[in-house]
Amino acid sequence: MRTHLVAVLLMSAFFVSVNAQTTTLIFASQDFPPFNVEINGKASGPFVDIVNVVCRRIQINCIVETLPWRRGIAEVEEGRLNGAFPLIRFPEREQFFYLLGPIANAVYAVYAGAGDTLQYHDAKDLLGYTIAAYGPSGTSLMLEQVTSGMPSVKRETEISNLTVLKKLSVGRYGSKGLGFLNRDVAQYLIAQEHIENVHLAGAVKVQEYYIGLSRKSVSPEVEARFSAALAALTQSGELVSILKKYGLEVASDKMVN
Repeated sequence: MRTHLVAVLLMSAFFVSVNAQTTTLIFASQDFPPFNVEINGKASGPFVDIVNVVCRRIQINCIVETLPWRRGIAEVEEGRLNGAFPLIRFPEREQFFYLLGPIANAVYAVYAGAGDTLQYHDAKDLLGYTIAAYGPSGTSLMLEQVTSGMPSVKRETEISNLTVLKKLSVGRYGSKGLGFLNRDVAQYLIAQEHIENVHLAGAVKVQEYYIGLSRKSVSPEVEARFSAALAALTQSGELVSILKKYGLEVASDKMVN
């Protein structure tokens, strides 16, 4: 009987060990070029590359699913998925996520339509404008922060960054209308979709993007391994190389051009 019990315990320990070695992390992302791009139904881009390298280093299987952003974030917050990217650091986010990084710069900017000569210098330049942003998202939260306490600013929320640019290009927000977007995302979409009659009016704020792991479904041990591997990737220069391949700024370089 005692021998049988020992055998059962050893077998249980074996399966725990195997399960620990074959942990799968499922990440939520969105079609958010150039940071994340869905090609033929498969997620790709710099953040996917970084996550895949880290997961290989720590011998964890990782899957990236492209989802509507609001749904993806909710799935991670509730622990049904294990991570999401890219994320801006907000206090409300840190309740649900281990935020690892920072990884890349996120330059938020205002875009104007044809005929608007706005050159943005500070928040007061936005007084009297209608400003559209994709949301709910980090972008719309950032716009709320930038225009807080400015009752003359009207905020509009759209279903995508592309919608913001297309409506702006045909004057749907009026003569005093602006779009608030991640600069790299806007420039990518303007070039890919051949959008005319919109132009960069100025950089507003530089934030940093992180990779988030769910506090509900990722153990502190796995978070520590992932974080250590990510730090090693940064120290070796590999993270910089991945970002530069896509023309993006590493988080430590705060130049805004």
